[in-house]
Amino acid sequence: MKTIINAKVLMAALLMLVLAATTVRADSLFRIVEGMDDARLRGVMENNVATMLATFNTAASQQQRNLKLSKDNFTPDAIRSLSLVWKSSAMIFPPVNIMGRCLRTSAGYQVRGIPVDMVEAAKDEARQELTVDFTPEGKISNVSIAIDMHRYDMIMAEKASDIDYARRQVIIDFVENFRTAYNRKDIDLLTRVFSDKALIITGRVVSEKPNTDIDRMTLYNNKVVYIKQSKQEYLGRLSSVFKNTKYINVKFDEIEVMQHPKYDDIYGVTLKQYWHTDRYSDEGYLFLLVDFRDDNQPLIQVRTWQPFKDQAGNVVTKREDVYHLGSFRIVRQ
Repeated sequence: MKTIINAKVLMAALLMLVLAATTVRADSLFRIVEGMDDARLRGVMENNVATMLATFNTAASQQQRNLKLSKDNFTPDAIRSLSLVWKSSAMIFPPVNIMGRCLRTSAGYQVRGIPVDMVEAAKDEARQELTVDFTPEGKISNVSIAIDMHRYDMIMAEKASDIDYARRQVIIDFVENFRTAYNRKDIDLLTRVFSDKALIITGRVVSEKPNTDIDRMTLYNNKVVYIKQSKQEYLGRLSSVFKNTKYINVKFDEIEVMQHPKYDDIYGVTLKQYWHTDRYSDEGYLFLLVDFRDDNQPLIQVRTWQPFKDQAGNVVTKREDVYHLGSFRIVRQ
């Protein structure tokens, strides 16, 4: 008689053994070594992050369904956000040393690149990095899944002005929260960031039967069909996906940020998106047209997705064919 062991159960058990064997406390592993001169505030921020990481490890080792987060360390929004992520997957902080750099933001402070392992993710996708935002007093105000630090530095280095620099920082935060909203199935946040009149275009590959032997030899016999959706249609379909999927891993790569040459409050964000669940995976190019006319509430006016390859591995969308700012005519009333 063969014994069948669920891979995720086995992974969780192994992680629990690692945690049980780890005697180093999380609060001895995280330090801010750059960007914060105020020793008292730095201590508050370090303590709050250490508390968060220790909470992750304790809750994961005890298989707690809910995180026990205190308002002494977290804002209500941060508690809500982390609770949603935890419902999708438990997180474990590995026993590594983190020497963090503190960044100043318009709303307070930020530390990037804190590693965690997502228990529900596939083995090769488990390691993620977090961006942690703080209030001016050092309380954790938001936690999102980060883009890599190298890409962050590249995007910020392309600033054209101080205003452009500030908006690029907001865009990165916006993109990271946008990505994390899919991971934590946060339909409320996605409802807020899409304009009510947003243009949403999704591409899909369809196969055509070849007509001749020449076609069969020279053509991929694929084409991309584009479907236009309203905000309500897109979010309605997405809600159904959220309800029927345990864990969604969305990753962004090759991120580029461009300011519109005529309208300096309009930005285009192009990136490669990897979407993976236990039922479905795809890879494609995502373009977002983000409107900053209200700096406090940037909105997505256009979202397009184009598949990168078909099921046979043939490239159907090249980078130069991806939608961009010049693909859309902007009409201001």
